[in-house]
Amino acid sequence: MTKAAPPSGTHGHDDSELAEFGYRPELKRTLGNFHTFAAGISYISILTGTFQLFYFGYGSGGPAYWWSWPMVFVGQFAVALCFAELAARHPVAGSVYNWSKRLGNPHLGWLAGWMMLIASIVSIAAVALAYQLTLPQISSAFQFVGDGTGPYDVATNAVVLAAVLILFTTLVNAFGVKLMARINTAGVFIELVASVVLIVMLAVHITRGPQVVLETNGTGAGHGAGYLGAFLVASLASAYVMYGFDTAASLGEESLNPSRNAPRAILRAIIASFVLGGLVLLLALMSVSSLKGDKLSTDGLQYVVLDVLGPTAGKGMLWCVLIAVTVCALAVHTAAIRLAFAMARDNNLPASSVLARVSPRFRTPVVPAVVIGVLALAILVVNIRQPQIFTVVTSIG
Repeated sequence: MTKAAPPSGTHGHDDSELAEFGYRPELKRTLGNFHTFAAGISYISILTGTFQLFYFGYGSGGPAYWWSWPMVFVGQFAVALCFAELAARHPVAGSVYNWSKRLGNPHLGWLAGWMMLIASIVSIAAVALAYQLTLPQISSAFQFVGDGTGPYDVATNAVVLAAVLILFTTLVNAFGVKLMARINTAGVFIELVASVVLIVMLAVHITRGPQVVLETNGTGAGHGAGYLGAFLVASLASAYVMYGFDTAASLGEESLNPSRNAPRAILRAIIASFVLGGLVLLLALMSVSSLKGDKLSTDGLQYVVLDVLGPTAGKGMLWCVLIAVTVCALAVHTAAIRLAFAMARDNNLPASSVLARVSPRFRTPVVPAVVIGVLALAILVVNIRQPQIFTVVTSIG
């Protein structure tokens, strides 16, 4: 473990929290209020999660799957309140790991850290797959493997596109938190503006009332528990989106005034995601030209956007979705690096002395960035010819 030193200098008050854990400040504090908020909301990423799994939620539970969105929010908001309290008291890297260690014991922290680290690595792979769901919709030129009709074309091409994104997030994170924060903040700003614009444009093209969310499309017929079974399966599409808001706290050692900013960022991120994401999903169901056919359960929200807004405006919006996916993957990767760094400096990972080393030039843990990127890519390579790669990797995450 890195021994603590008495806090001094401009960030002495911020660094005083580290002394309680026995650490000395090694990472560079550069992140302001909006940077912290952006880290939390980009991990949740309204346009990534909703566009990535709408097809699954709709196909599994019909329009009524929308009700899983507010239900998941209620549960996750309760978690966010707990996390906000912990972030205010203990704003240190590897939030969940260190909180578990402090509130429970080192063994509980070890277990929570390993579970969260594995989940984070799988989540990077899952988010990166969203490129395949969007880029070929913009242009068939992005379907590098086959023409998309072969049994393995989509899955293989998804791994190729995802590999490019993971390489990008690895390089950005290796070059320091300042570059990551600039890209992430710009991407989040574009995502928020695009979400509002999309809501307005969908609202202008409404063709049916909100009672659409009461329709099940007969999806409960194949389940022993009736529609409840179908609804629980479909709710994965909502549950997948609303997590990761603790990233705002995981960057506590690189944030200014984290005890104040991190808790606010956590709550603002989940509330903003709930409101904007819920409206996007609702208005998509109300504005799409037809609820019949299989396009909604295969192409998802990408189909809705192109159907409602037309090819020009629709593809413009899909480019915004692509930006959202990029910063989401970047945020997930960033959070995983901080978690690995926090565990390594406590000697809780293999080769901890190497993983806990902070680059004197970039003031960031470079080795964890590379290792996590390689592991996320390995998950994709293992599933390269898996036709159900999206559902498999996402559900594991």
